[in-house]
Amino acid sequence: MGPDRLRKTVRLGDVPQRAAESVKLRIEHLLASATTGSPLDDETGRWVANLDDAMVEKLAAVDLVPKRQSTQLGAFLEAYIVARCDTKPNTRIVYGHTERNLVEYFGANKALREISPGVADHWRLNLVKQGLADNTVRRRCGIAKQFFRAAIHGSSPCFRSWFPTFRMCLTPPSRGRNT
Repeated sequence: MGPDRLRKTVRLGDVPQRAAESVKLRIEHLLASATTGSPLDDETGRWVANLDDAMVEKLAAVDLVPKRQSTQLGAFLEAYIVARCDTKPNTRIVYGHTERNLVEYFGANKALREISPGVADHWRLNLVKQGLADNTVRRRCGIAKQFFRAAIHGSSPCFRSWFPTFRMCLTPPSRGRNT
């Protein structure tokens, strides 16, 4: 019985009994959290974060989790850059370069949650293939990491992105250049 005192049903379809019991246990944790207003335990939170969209929709229909919002890459990046009133004009230009690279590779309509670790690595390799210098690639990956960190902090806890897993390391310029 939900917090509104009505009995609601979540249909799983054709699944093994053990899987159904496991989901039932998780749903009971969600229900207890919703009823008492207490936070979810870490394990249940991770389970919700890793659910596919269809299952999240079923749980959202019975008010156990919030509906997932699919923020599009182009709209988010544009809004983020405009909202950064603390940046200098040249920083906005550099942000624009990274925005252009991300939108060219993924497309403006790509949902942020659909960017997986492998795809993020492919984006980085695409920058290398374009002939950009190592530090330029690293800097753009760092800026992309900044963008996606902002998306994570500004959205529901169910959102995941893989750009924050990039490791950053700047190398000194080659000795052959004149300084």
